[in-house]
Amino acid sequence: MDLKKLGILLLSTMLVLTITLSGCLSEQTSGKNTLPSSGEKEEYITVKDMWGRDVKIRRDVNKVVLLDFTGTYLKVMRIWGIDDKVVGVDNSQKKNVFLKVVCPRIESIPDVGSTSKGLNYEAIMAMKPDVVIIRAFSTNREREQRYQEIVDRLSEMGIPVVVLLHPTSYDKPNVKTVWQEIEILGKIFNREKEAEDLINYLNRYVELIRNRTKDIPEDKRPRVLLYATPDYMLGAQTIQSYFLEDIVHGKNVLESGRWIKTSPEEILRLNPDAIIALGHEGYISPEEIYAGKNIFLNWKLLQNVKAIKERKVGSLGITEWRATVEFPIGLLREAKTLYPERFTDIDPDKEEVKLYRELYRLDEEGVKEAVKAQRYRGETH
Repeated sequence: MDLKKLGILLLSTMLVLTITLSGCLSEQTSGKNTLPSSGEKEEYITVKDMWGRDVKIRRDVNKVVLLDFTGTYLKVMRIWGIDDKVVGVDNSQKKNVFLKVVCPRIESIPDVGSTSKGLNYEAIMAMKPDVVIIRAFSTNREREQRYQEIVDRLSEMGIPVVVLLHPTSYDKPNVKTVWQEIEILGKIFNREKEAEDLINYLNRYVELIRNRTKDIPEDKRPRVLLYATPDYMLGAQTIQSYFLEDIVHGKNVLESGRWIKTSPEEILRLNPDAIIALGHEGYISPEEIYAGKNIFLNWKLLQNVKAIKERKVGSLGITEWRATVEFPIGLLREAKTLYPERFTDIDPDKEEVKLYRELYRLDEEGVKEAVKAQRYRGETH
């Protein structure tokens, strides 16, 4: 064999060996000796809750337990079309007549007890939720400790817990914390764009009311009693007082406190310019108050109160007064009661129907049932 042919043979042999070795190395790097995959990291996300805790949860949450006495989070999930992910709720939501209309599935979702009276931890464990979300009404150390014990117990069971805060939990409530709750829900369920859209939808009402009333001089703003059925007044440290003073621009007759028992004698003493009746444990209409009906309170004894004599009473439905999806409609009713001349072009009843159709996608019969439920009289939670 001449040298030229020998050189070609050697070169060919080297190429074959190189390809073979490359294949072997490739097989090795794709096997057990490779670096750890980042797939596990990609399966999880970290959410910062409203207690400032970093909570690791599955990226794809399929099963969730909601401990939220207001039903707000279930309604948000219904709006996003993902309420089928809810496998358990606290018993207060099971009693909410409005929730039964906008989210009929609530009837079949299991009850896991109550954050105030005791949870069924065994039932929650059996549901194998990806996350438990709590809307904490944490207004004092005792309540905070109770929620902490719930978080600790669930965490010991290996269940992630996200704590969100009802806005009245803060010393200075603000609507921005409501938006923060929705934002965190959007992150949990990978619905961040939908969360932004929902916030913008609700905030349009807030800004409309705020802009129409912000120039009213302090001395022209009426003194308002926030009356919650059956016999409470809401003080300055509630989200409802913030709604009144910072958005509608009225004045709360109470300068401090949260939930305070009242009586006809106390209301006579305060003699408010206006009364906003909140359907806490049932709805009462302005007409019933003007007629002196004995509903929750004996309104016949209060006919000399300035608000009643001057027909400055407004009523909010059983969820419209809460920090929940329907609160902008409650604000419209409140604003129109205090400043009717500034809202002649707006009918809160029509806006209520519009919201039910656009957010909950209710048909005509569903809308009628939702309107009826807002005017429910009886225990709502």
